[in-house]
This record gives sequence, structure tokens and C-alpha cells, in this order.
Amino acid sequence: MKKRKIIIWCVVIFAVIIIFFGLRLSMIRALEQVEIRTHTLEKTDLMDSVFVSGTILSSNTKYVYSNVASYSIKEVYVEVGDKVKAGDILARLDTTSLELDIKQTELNIKNAEESLKNEKASIETNLQKALNNLELALLDLEEAKKNYEKIKTKYEASASTEDEFSKAKTALEKAQIAYDNALVTLEDVKNRSTASIENNIEIQKATLEKQKKILNDSIIVSPIDGTVTMVNAKENGPASGLLFVIEDTENLIASTAIGEYDIGFIKVGQEVIVKADGLGDKEIKGVVSEISPTAMKDASGNTASTSNVQFETKITLTEKDPNLKIGMNVRLTIILEEKNDVYSVPYDAVVTEDDGNQYIYVLEGEKDQSQSGLPSLLRTGLRDINARKIQVQTGLETDMYVEIISSELEDGMRVIADPSQIQFASLRSARQNRLLRRLRDGF
Repeated sequence: MKKRKIIIWCVVIFAVIIIFFGLRLSMIRALEQVEIRTHTLEKTDLMDSVFVSGTILSSNTKYVYSNVASYSIKEVYVEVGDKVKAGDILARLDTTSLELDIKQTELNIKNAEESLKNEKASIETNLQKALNNLELALLDLEEAKKNYEKIKTKYEASASTEDEFSKAKTALEKAQIAYDNALVTLEDVKNRSTASIENNIEIQKATLEKQKKILNDSIIVSPIDGTVTMVNAKENGPASGLLFVIEDTENLIASTAIGEYDIGFIKVGQEVIVKADGLGDKEIKGVVSEISPTAMKDASGNTASTSNVQFETKITLTEKDPNLKIGMNVRLTIILEEKNDVYSVPYDAVVTEDDGNQYIYVLEGEKDQSQSGLPSLLRTGLRDINARKIQVQTGLETDMYVEIISSELEDGMRVIADPSQIQFASLRSARQNRLLRRLRDGF
């Protein structure tokens, strides 16, 4: 029994010793290990872009109002969703009273034109009569003058009596008066004017033209080809305010607001990738078509916010999809620059050293056969790290990656994603050396 207890205690002590030294060895190995993040080098497509959200709008929207709001709506011919062509009738106003007014105006013009015709005929007749009277008065005057001169000569020669001379003189005076009166009558006839009648006709014609324009405007038509997206017009209701909205639902645009930091990079003609929840995984292509020259303003006409200045930008969609609807929210990727088949690494992988040159650090003898191009984690001993630096030139930069150029680059190289990790590990190991020595000395 006593011997059995001794054996048990020996086993327990031995197990404790094994566990103790196992833990010490594990601590030593853990302290000697460092984690190095690497990036497997491969040629990929690199894209610098700006990500914004936006809203789908029609490329052509027309708001339809009536120019004659004083009339009520007689009939409405369309509903929301109807397809229309430019010139199609949307609604018609009740113009019963207007049509009666037009008939009366036309009658007034007809009567006035008849009066003008009669007046002109009367003037022509009176003018001819006045001319004839003037001609006769002139003949009488000339005859009276001859007779007067003849009697006067005789009277002066005492061959005629004073009574004969007096009668000749009186006859001449009457002939002169008759002639003068004939001239006055002729001038009166000539000056007789139809201006008032003609002026009345012009007024009536202007009234008729205005009435016909109102009648024409009472037929409300679509200004464009498109789809009816709003109907406010109601039969027997007033024709005031917004009556219809017609939109081109075939040709869509996306509208977005871009901040002042990014707007300088945006140019008309840049390609855009459009995504929406309603499209699933499908992407629609577009192009930047319009950039506002001024910042967006509030209702009072002032810049909305001095701390968040934004510029309205429009993207024309170059592809169509029936699932894309006006009013949908979309995610827009505006491509600033794009390069294909280039090497790229995370920003921190490129370091600028004291000589002013840029370098990356590549693990020697380490190649990743997966060619994933994604960062991976390498756990190794600090003393086992064997890295060489390669001088590179940088090119296109994106939010996370930068293009690198060098003739020494090869697919599969494992680039240290952050060379500062090695420096930090070296500093850390110096502080751990004493602990490591103590742990080793304990064996």
C-alpha cells in the first residue's frame, strides 16, 4: 500500500514537471514568433473612383398647366401610366360660352365690313357728283366772266346801260360763289373717312383672334412623347394649377450631389457604374453628362450649407433596364481613372526611404501559388524573416491600393503589406530577450 502511494506521487510529480517545461517551451516559441501580413503579387485591373448615391430621374420632364384657368375642365382623356405622343389630347375645357362669343364677334365683323363697303360706295358716288358739280360751276363761272368783261367794255364805251352792267356783275359773283361752294363740297367728300369703321373692324378682328387662341388653348395636349406620371385634372374641376406631369421613362438619368472635395476630379464624359436594389447584381453603365457650375442652393437662393457644399451632377444612362424606375435610389461609381493588367499593393507596402526612393519588401524564397492577390497572414520567427527590398515607381492610386512599377516584379511574390511590422517586431524582441534568456536558462 505504501509502495503504491509512492508510485502515484512519482507519476504526479513527473506530470507536473512535463507540463511546466512544456509551458515554458511554448512561451519561448510564442515570444520568438511574429505575425507578418503579406500581399501576394499579381497583375490586376486597378480603378480610381468616387462613390456617391443618387436618384433616378427622367431625362425629359414636362409640367403641364392651362393658359385659360378661368374655364372648368370638361373631359380628361388620360390616366397615370398612359403612354402619349407629342400633341395627344390630355384634357378639354368647357368653352360653350366662349364659342357663342366667337360667333357673335364673327357676326360683328361681317356687319362692320358690310357697313364699310356701303360707306365706300356712298363716298365714291358723292365724290363723282361733287366733281360733276364743280365742273359745271367752273363752266358757269367762265361764262359769267366772259359776259361781265363784254358788258363792262360796252358800259365803259357808253354802249350799255348801268342796269345791264350791274346784272352782269351780280351774275359773276353768284357764279364765283357757286364754284367756291362746289370746291368745298368736293373737299368735304374727299375728307369723308371710313377710319372709324375700319378701326372697329380691326378691334373686332383682334378680339376674335384672342378668342380663337383661348379656344385652341382649351385643348390641353402633351408637349412630348412620354408617360403620364401625374394627373391632377378632374372633370368639372378648375383648370388652375398643375394638371399633368409627362415624363420620358425610356431615357433616364441619375442625379447626385458631389462634395467640393471630389467635384474637382469629376469631368463630363467619365464612365459611371450604376447599381440599385431593384437590379439585383446587374450593373448599368452611364456617363457623366452635366456638372452644375455653382453649388446647390436652398429655397432662398443661398448655398445650402457652407460646411457641406455640394454640386448637382447628372449621369446619362447608356443602357436600359425595365426594372429601373424613376425615383429609385442608386449607388454610383464614377470612374476617374482605370488601368488594366498592372501590379498593385496596399498603400503601406510602399515606403519612402532616406534616399528619396520608394521601395517594397518581398519575402525571399516565399511565393504564394494561390495567386489570390489578397493580403494573407504569415506567422514566423523573427530570425527567420529574409526580405529584400525592391525599388519601385508608383502610378495610379486608389483608396486602398497603389500601382507599382519595376522590372524586378514577378507574379506570386509575397510583399510585406506593412514593413513597419518588422521594425516594431525588432523593437519588441529586444525587450523580450531578457525574458527569453531567463526562460532558456531555466532548462
